[in-house]
Amino acid sequence: MRKHIVVIADDPSNLKAVVSLLEQAGYVVSALPSFSSTKELAFLRPDCFIIDEWLPEICGHAICLMLKAQAKTKNTPVILLADMFDDEPLENRCNADLILKTPFQPFNFLQIVSLLIRNSKLVHN
Repeated sequence: MRKHIVVIADDPSNLKAVVSLLEQAGYVVSALPSFSSTKELAFLRPDCFIIDEWLPEICGHAICLMLKAQAKTKNTPVILLADMFDDEPLENRCNADLILKTPFQPFNFLQIVSLLIRNSKLVHN
């Protein structure tokens, strides 16, 4: 069964690029230009979330905190994409499985996604 990834990013070109990369690698991808609710995200039952840190209405790390607090999504890997880091590391603000600085190398990105999904299934099954 193909793995399902939810990508949340408001920039259309970034969203399209990430979705295209993942689909070419064989993943089923749900692309969301904005965040609505953790209930909606849990309903999608993804194997991984990829969330842009800089969304207009809510920061990606806040979404991550909400997902990690929900029983249905707490064990689902979350990758935050951030193009710059400020004084306080994002690691101190949330429980993301990985914070990936953009731009990133496509091959490395796909390896990371695959590894996180595989390790998540080993640990939580």
